Amino acid sequence: MFRFKGILISFGVLLASSATAQKHFPTNEEIRQVRTASAPKLSPDATQVVAEITESTANGGENHIWLLPVKGTDFRQLTFSPVAAEKADDKTANAGGRGARGGGGGEHSAEWMPDGKSILFLARRGSADQIFTISPTGGSPTPLDLHFAGMDRAPELQSFSISPDGKMLALVARDPEPADTAHKRQEKDDARWVDHDRRTRRLYLVSLANMAASRVQIEGDTDSPQWNSSSTKLLAVSHAPDNDVNGPSNVAWIVPVDTSVKPTRIEHLPVSAQRFLWAKNDGLLAYFAGCKAEAPNGCNDLYTYDLTTHAIRDLSNGFNGTVSGNGAVVEPDGVHLVLTAAVGVQEQVFRFDLGTGKYARIDFGMPVVSAISTNSSHSGWAYLGADSQSAANIYYRSAEAEKGVRLAQPDLVPANWQLAQSKVIHWKNQGLTIEGMIYLPPEASQKKVPLIVHIHGGPTGVFNDRLYATVNMLVGHGWAVLEPNPRGSTGYGASFEAANKNDLGGKDFQDVMAGVDEAIRSFPIDPQRLALIGYSYGGEMAGFAEGKTDRFKAIVCGAPVIDQFSEYGTENGSWGDRWYYGKPWEHFEDAWRQSPLATAQHAKTPFLLLQGEADTTDPMGQSQEMYRALRQEGVPVDMVTYPRESHGELHSNFYGETSPEPWHGVDLRRRMVEFIERGFGAETASR
Repeated sequence: MFRFKGILISFGVLLASSATAQKHFPTNEEIRQVRTASAPKLSPDATQVVAEITESTANGGENHIWLLPVKGTDFRQLTFSPVAAEKADDKTANAGGRGARGGGGGEHSAEWMPDGKSILFLARRGSADQIFTISPTGGSPTPLDLHFAGMDRAPELQSFSISPDGKMLALVARDPEPADTAHKRQEKDDARWVDHDRRTRRLYLVSLANMAASRVQIEGDTDSPQWNSSSTKLLAVSHAPDNDVNGPSNVAWIVPVDTSVKPTRIEHLPVSAQRFLWAKNDGLLAYFAGCKAEAPNGCNDLYTYDLTTHAIRDLSNGFNGTVSGNGAVVEPDGVHLVLTAAVGVQEQVFRFDLGTGKYARIDFGMPVVSAISTNSSHSGWAYLGADSQSAANIYYRSAEAEKGVRLAQPDLVPANWQLAQSKVIHWKNQGLTIEGMIYLPPEASQKKVPLIVHIHGGPTGVFNDRLYATVNMLVGHGWAVLEPNPRGSTGYGASFEAANKNDLGGKDFQDVMAGVDEAIRSFPIDPQRLALIGYSYGGEMAGFAEGKTDRFKAIVCGAPVIDQFSEYGTENGSWGDRWYYGKPWEHFEDAWRQSPLATAQHAKTPFLLLQGEADTTDPMGQSQEMYRALRQEGVPVDMVTYPRESHGELHSNFYGETSPEPWHGVDLRRRMVEFIERGFGAETASR
């Protein structure tokens, strides 16, 4: 709500009144009004979709559960924030940091009960998440009164999965904090024994008849319980608590509902196996694991495992894209699996035959389709659909229809925004075809315009053809924006993803610069007014650009890697980095060559560093090293840090997404624009 002279005005009213205003590109302040939709789930009777909508930054960035009709316009918010006093308790309980979701709180992880008469969801009330039930017709949510036998304190709930027959829950819960810890913390007797004072995530089975929870005897941290269709057993994955030394250590278990029977370990599976699904009458497992071809950590193929013969098949090796296990669904015939896959700048839906490995695309009519879900009868699909001029809205498609329909739902972006149309472009470099997108301002029809080069995170990230609020704000300043997907990006197959091995800042940087040349050749770009921005790996690439070229007038660098040695030793997990150049103390020259700090003595371009103080992915010391080096080299450099912001949270502000921090994003984007304007020699106009 907004208050003006004692009058309360809702966000929805503001959006409605703004629809008649003249269309314009989003301003920095208006990006605070963006909302986000996620996790649509189709009801058992296919008449409704429950979804999570994150409130705008201006309204606190909290998640709430909404109900959308498949037909009609009567959408409504189903859950609301707790009262102010309870929220204050939450703040006190979480003083040491935000919850696992890293957002502003609220309700999340909604799932339909199989009979469609109620919805379960998680919400933090007090010191930990609880499971609540609510009727889709409305009313107040009720917490489930779970009983954990033999435990004086309940574990901290992380996730849940409902059995298909609706009689049981599988819970993943973290061991409770020792009873004396809070007292010791208050007394400042709070030494931490690194890698020893751990609380394990364990699997529990809960009977909904009496709410009794029984612990499943599996060692290690447990994730991803997956029920079979008859609700007689489930598959769970456990792993060692620390993957930093030896990498992935996943073990798959078949867990019977009868907890007196011990779980059975599935042998012969790769240690990276995850996201399992039951198929062929429980005789076959589909799962995702590390790519067969050499590729960085996180590249996955789709595999099957025959529980009788123990045969393993890789179904997606050679697929010219990147398959995702998020939301994958086995169809009722038990032999076909539907999933989403990144293919270039698009994300599309594919159906794989689990017997032959053949696959075909299912056209959902949008360049980017994600978060697909269906019901037990597979009578339709709920999903998110997006393109460069519309946010990721919630759609429904019946099983017989050829195209989906956008459901009635709250506006996610103001209706009066003017949004730039992406243009997909290609260019060649060092034997590879590189793809990217360019956005042009209206001024480009009359004159040459400045160009902002925007580098994605990763390196195993990708720009896909969807709406980016910050990009449209930059276009609104009369600047073109180029988003390249250099080698190392996902969406182009395993060999492309692996093409920057031991070459960070090498050919991938050349891919970017070749894209700049292509943009200048093909579009009305002023080659004397170029700037570069990037976050995470994009920030690392910004650091490389600083020491390798003087073509840019300004460089904005968010949460970068600057020194591979100190990054490797202080980040929260180094296993993924090891694939690129090995242990840095064993490969000194390689690690140093791939550190932006190594070329800082050649730096000339004005440089802006933006860093979250709570970042453990690319810790603040990385930005501090670059700041000190550039100052001592006499290069114009500014550094701005943001309290409480983790790597992911500041990323949201950089990209113009929803955030629980009310002003950090506005400050970050304002400084970015002003810094670029000064680099271009223009008077700042964005204060």
